[in-house]
Amino acid sequence: MDMRWTRRQFLVGVGLAASAVHAMDPFDPSQVSAADERKGLFELKQVADGVYAAIARAQYKVNCNAAVIVNEDGVVVVDAHSKPSAARSLLQGIREITPMPVRKLINTHFHWDHWQGNQVYPEAFPNTEIVTSHVTLDNLTRPNAGLGGVPYIEKQLKDLPQEIAKLKEELRQASNPETKARLESDLQQAEAYLLELKELKPTLPTVSFANAVTLYEKGREIQLLFLGRAHTSGDVFIYLPKEKILVTGDCIIDWLPFLNDGYPEEWVQTLNEVEKLDFTHMILGHGEVAPKDHLKFFRGYLIDLIAAVKKAAGEGATLDEMKKWVADQLAPQYEQPMSKYPQRHYRDRIGGNIEAVYQKVIQKA
Repeated sequence: MDMRWTRRQFLVGVGLAASAVHAMDPFDPSQVSAADERKGLFELKQVADGVYAAIARAQYKVNCNAAVIVNEDGVVVVDAHSKPSAARSLLQGIREITPMPVRKLINTHFHWDHWQGNQVYPEAFPNTEIVTSHVTLDNLTRPNAGLGGVPYIEKQLKDLPQEIAKLKEELRQASNPETKARLESDLQQAEAYLLELKELKPTLPTVSFANAVTLYEKGREIQLLFLGRAHTSGDVFIYLPKEKILVTGDCIIDWLPFLNDGYPEEWVQTLNEVEKLDFTHMILGHGEVAPKDHLKFFRGYLIDLIAAVKKAAGEGATLDEMKKWVADQLAPQYEQPMSKYPQRHYRDRIGGNIEAVYQKVIQKA
């Protein structure tokens, strides 16, 4: 692995005092009260001996799933959610499994809901290494990289007040009790998220790698793999060969993918490489633990989406026409299985997927 920055170098580099990373007693109950208040964000499910999937409950302000890998002398965690409070909630769950420290945190990619809770682990365990790919580390600091990274925090702070105002207006106009209850929850989440984002201490990875690195934790082999561009330009897969488990980040999820920062055709090729690995279960970036067959289904959606957009474009369809035709064409196979979660329904997201493929594959934008 290539050590790009020490944590101290990063703190100096972004103008934060070294004291921003607070050392605390990992078992001081006063430090986990925030986690106690936010129980219910995750469900920890054992996937293999010492390997857990932290399944994030679907929310308006989404959190990613995490993987928790308990080794003989410490813990490896994959992904740190959208905010520190969520990471603290998961850390409380980890403490209920094992008293051992978190020694490594892995960021699968740079999107906001997978790394903004990073600060929690070095606060609790000052020697924690945060690991990712070279490309993801660059994306975390590069302006206009997409839906994440340090620059994206300022964009969220600018945009959230308008988002909150819109939710308040929708709530004022709502008459259906179910709709009102949903909007009230959404508004509460947005307001709490804004307050937390104002106090966020951006904490970047301390270690990065190019294509692959193997961690030989005591009692466990953990492979970190960059297999090509897909959901982003720097996605990391975490592979446990003995346990036959793959942690996918958002390269494979249980609802429609976000394509705006992705590479649709290369994504398919990357999943072809992933399929060559010997695994039986996947801890997805969002959604339930899935068997290997879900990779074929998810890849099939990308293949069919790209083919349908290419066909519609070849027939001279406008983008608006494509959004209707392609959505209807793919619906029999994909609408029901990709509409399992609130606010993540097929019809709500398929138009954005069609537009992204049109721009990236047809227009080569």
